[in-house]
Amino acid sequence: MSGYYSIKDQQIKLKTDFSADRILVLCSGGEDLFSKLLKEKIVFVTPLEDLLKAADAKALKILMNPTKLSFAPESFDVVLCFFTFFYLPKHKAIFENVNYILKRWGRLLVWDVTIPKKVGHKSFFAVPILIDTGLEMIKMVHVTKWKFEQSSGLIKKIARENGFKLLNEELSDQIFHLEFSKIADVKR
Repeated sequence: MSGYYSIKDQQIKLKTDFSADRILVLCSGGEDLFSKLLKEKIVFVTPLEDLLKAADAKALKILMNPTKLSFAPESFDVVLCFFTFFYLPKHKAIFENVNYILKRWGRLLVWDVTIPKKVGHKSFFAVPILIDTGLEMIKMVHVTKWKFEQSSGLIKKIARENGFKLLNEELSDQIFHLEFSKIADVKR
């Protein structure tokens, strides 16, 4: 495909052993993945109605923009962003909203990819991924319009500016997994 730039296959080992009662999954490219693994433990939010249909029937699914979350303050113990910024690069707005709805010391888990500077006339950036859930191997391909650059450093900087502390960082080729804790409230 001439308009696509694809990086080499990436691998993720996904851990889903959360000891949380309320988990929010934001606009992820892996919406069905988390709803299958965590079922009734999650609330799944996306601005795209088609993604709601793909989620497990036992998961609570809500059509809502992740940059304008309308949950009560401190409603969730854990928030998961699986390729959220890849599809919706409104980093600051998402972090502000997550800060508002996440409990103090709650965890924010981000899985995403480094997006380099645009190459030539390619319009789309593709990321093929093999995900090990511990129960099965799942192959996914994430594709986005190639309009911006992104790095784990950018995500960490914006998180820090919005009341989050980095607890853990794992890098695997171009994929990064960042675990944050909410340490301060910020206005949204």
